[in-house]
Amino acid sequence: MKLSDLNNVIDEKVEVVRDSEFETVMLSGLRFDKELKTISYILSMNFFPAVRDAGVSCIICPEAIAKDIKDEFDGGICTSNDPKTVFFQAHEAMSKQREDITKTVIGDNCNIAESAVISPKNVRIGNNVTIDPQVVIYDGVVIDDNVRIMSGTVIGCPAFYYYGDGAKKKLVYSSGTVHLYEGSTIHTNVTIQKGVIGGETKIGRYSSIDNCIMVGHDVWIGENVIAAANITFGGWAEVGDNTFVGVQACIAPMVAVGKNCKISMGAVVTKDVPDNSQVSGNFAIDHKLYVEHLKSILNTK
Repeated sequence: MKLSDLNNVIDEKVEVVRDSEFETVMLSGLRFDKELKTISYILSMNFFPAVRDAGVSCIICPEAIAKDIKDEFDGGICTSNDPKTVFFQAHEAMSKQREDITKTVIGDNCNIAESAVISPKNVRIGNNVTIDPQVVIYDGVVIDDNVRIMSGTVIGCPAFYYYGDGAKKKLVYSSGTVHLYEGSTIHTNVTIQKGVIGGETKIGRYSSIDNCIMVGHDVWIGENVIAAANITFGGWAEVGDNTFVGVQACIAPMVAVGKNCKISMGAVVTKDVPDNSQVSGNFAIDHKLYVEHLKSILNTK
């Protein structure tokens, strides 16, 4: 798609300063396919260096900013009174144009409850999969062999991600997927959102996700992870292999937890956690430091 095509496929109008092609959208600081030509938006010059250095092909911005970046940026530029809306409308238009609809496929020796609801399109279920009553599986979901999904769980629902304000507020079109890898177990009343900007939410091989957990869009959970009940994984969070996450912990969006870690019960993790670490507290810090802090408060040895 070219910038000059946008006015034909979106509601918000743009003025093209310099035309160029793009294949997908990109939000600065988040995962994207660097092999593709991308488009992004900026609302102030503060964000221009990061977007430019990420190698985007096109930028949507206000008219005043276009004048400032025209000589510093070789790619396509278009202007709008609402660059953010243009960006997400372009994302939705491209996603729907590229959508490849295939009939849902279910493998051999599966045990699927009659009350489970599975999208008739774009779902692939492997062999020896068990799906309990009242499970809902949206389109765009891949379930590998030997996966167990327990009652009340929702897999692949749209991401909780909006743009606009008030009456103009709109849910961003979720064009991504969910992948439950071999041998993973999803307990009751879990919600797993699909990727929002074409990305993938994934639960690694032999990982276990306990009751009432919220797995946000684009979350990557590694292999052999144990996540106890009532955890929130914010969008784009990552959890490495062989990590334990305790009851009612919260992993903030875009935070990366390393391999072989222990996240204590109730921890609120707002910073990346290195491999082989344990953190505790709100906000979470190294577990030993947290214990020393508690001792100092309680005046105990």
